[in-house]
Amino acid sequence: MPNYTYLCKTCGSFTLRQSMQVSHEKASCPSCHQIAKRQFTTFQTYQMDKKLKQRIEKGQQPRRVKRDALTRGGKRANTATRPWMAGH
Repeated sequence: MPNYTYLCKTCGSFTLRQSMQVSHEKASCPSCHQIAKRQFTTFQTYQMDKKLKQRIEKGQQPRRVKRDALTRGGKRANTATRPWMAGH
């Protein structure tokens, strides 16, 4: 079962181990029993390859790209001998 982190306004953050079949948006704080919202945290990357770790962490913040920098991808011609079979 995965761990989910929540942020209580009075007690701070806490982590619960819950089933994936339960709703994870809100949970009750184990200390004060107030409703806490889920806090999204990144997964642990300390044992990963350095290049892979940098690439994942770089992807945390969205990049802004101007329209001119996008590649122009035209419509590709269908090369399948049976066009009704989509990539099987």
